[in-house]
Amino acid sequence: MTRANLDELFLQRLSGGEANPILVADFQALSMAPRLSEMLSENVQGRPVFQIDPIGALSGTRLYIPLPELAAACVDEFLRSGADNGHVFVIGHCSSSALSLRVADMLASSRPVTALLVQPGWPDDELVQEKFDEYLSKFGPATRSCPDLDGDPSTVVAAMEQVFRDEVTALAANRDLGGTMGAFSDLIVWYRGWLAFLLACRNDTSIEGALGRAAVTVLSDSPSTVEVKGLNRDAYQVVELPMPQPAGPIVPELAEFIATQVSLP
Repeated sequence: MTRANLDELFLQRLSGGEANPILVADFQALSMAPRLSEMLSENVQGRPVFQIDPIGALSGTRLYIPLPELAAACVDEFLRSGADNGHVFVIGHCSSSALSLRVADMLASSRPVTALLVQPGWPDDELVQEKFDEYLSKFGPATRSCPDLDGDPSTVVAAMEQVFRDEVTALAANRDLGGTMGAFSDLIVWYRGWLAFLLACRNDTSIEGALGRAAVTVLSDSPSTVEVKGLNRDAYQVVELPMPQPAGPIVPELAEFIATQVSLP
């Protein structure tokens, strides 16, 4: 899969530099908090920092893209950037870990690569359904169930989106909010893209046994976030974070610690 197959690009270059690039998979939350990639672009000097964010592509005409295809498109863009020299670090936070692993392993076939996974999480049925319920609750006290996740993925994502649109239509009719439907539509598309990404991670069963070329380090503050899907425990390093991490956006102190990890020889 190449960039020509997608509506939007995956990568945004945030800083200059010619070697030892850093790719950061982080997705724009519905907040004004700075993203990890943005903080690293300020904390790490002289090295190109790239932000990986496939939600734009998943918000386009394709409702669903399998994780290996997402990773391949990201790798294709990166190799075209001209800033792919030296040792590459691919950083993933929480649910972006599976995508980061895929990208790192593809790149590792031709260069030294380290995947740095921060508090890694591996989306499953429970997480996808939990997020669906959370987003649905934004439109009122709806009680509709999440669609069956085992169906055709594009159909599943379309069904999720339709539930949201039905609830927004009802909300707008009850509260005379017809003039704000555009804002609701943008929000629904963002929810759809994020759920499509989580579903792609949940469906990525081929990752089992398909990894092993990239070095992998896990940064964790809890035994519950040291597992790496597809790898045995002796195949990667675990570094304990020096402070417990709050839920939500990454705090500057964690970004500074991550910056030290990617600067180690």
